Amino acid sequence: MTGDAAAVAAERVAGVAGELAARVTAYDALRDHRAVFAYTYFRLTSDLAAGLRTNNPPFRAPEWVADLSVSLAAAYFAAMDAIDTWLGPVPDARPGGEVLSADLPETVPEPWRDVYAASTVRHSYVLEEVLFSMMAHMSYDLPLALRALAARGDVHHRIADFHRMNSLLASSVDVVQAEIATRYCRRLRSLDRLFVRDDELFTSYGIRVARGLAWFNCDRLLDPDASAEALGSISRSTAAFIAEFRSPDDWRRRRAFQVLRALVPSRRQWPAPAAPVAVGSSPG
Repeated sequence: MTGDAAAVAAERVAGVAGELAARVTAYDALRDHRAVFAYTYFRLTSDLAAGLRTNNPPFRAPEWVADLSVSLAAAYFAAMDAIDTWLGPVPDARPGGEVLSADLPETVPEPWRDVYAASTVRHSYVLEEVLFSMMAHMSYDLPLALRALAARGDVHHRIADFHRMNSLLASSVDVVQAEIATRYCRRLRSLDRLFVRDDELFTSYGIRVARGLAWFNCDRLLDPDASAEALGSISRSTAAFIAEFRSPDDWRRRRAFQVLRALVPSRRQWPAPAAPVAVGSSPG
């Protein structure tokens, strides 16, 4: 593939990163908990754009990589826009306190209703907001985005590039997690690591596994005999993940979490209003 194609692909993905940066700024200003995942998504997308720009890793079809990035982001943006429509245009008039998933309209995909509702719990932690959103995005949005690309042509011959994407994104996780701690919760490693046994999704290995499962679920969605069951499964999986995270099967851990939520504040901070979100290259 020519360098021109890779450069065009990099610019398209950088455009996605720019839109994500704008949303981070808006969410930060409103102290909206969606900022934490939006920043995570922005950073990972910035790293993908940098990988395309430098041809590291050497994608065989950078235009397909960009197509997937754009399609996947479009699903996320549509879900966030639907939430914003429900919340209304006046920040001070938006619903306060805890909301239920059923309170949100069906225009918001079920997994994102579950995520938003979970973020309104009084003691919602930064790590939770990343994990729950990543679950919705990778278990629901990603297989649907892959299915959409499959409608234009067979995606199976793109599996090598998909694996390269997985490796690139997975390699960024540790740095991104440290940046989230600096930006939103300086005590992330001491407080949110109380949930250390449940945060496997936000690791290099977890990213690879979750994205690999999304590829499998895309195959299920493409099979007429399996598509209905697959769609139901990916629609319910985020709620199941949240429930297991917050109410583990082990009664001792479940009780410990209940005590923590009653006693420990969420311990987050927000960037200063003038704090910029760098666009165009990965932060250092």
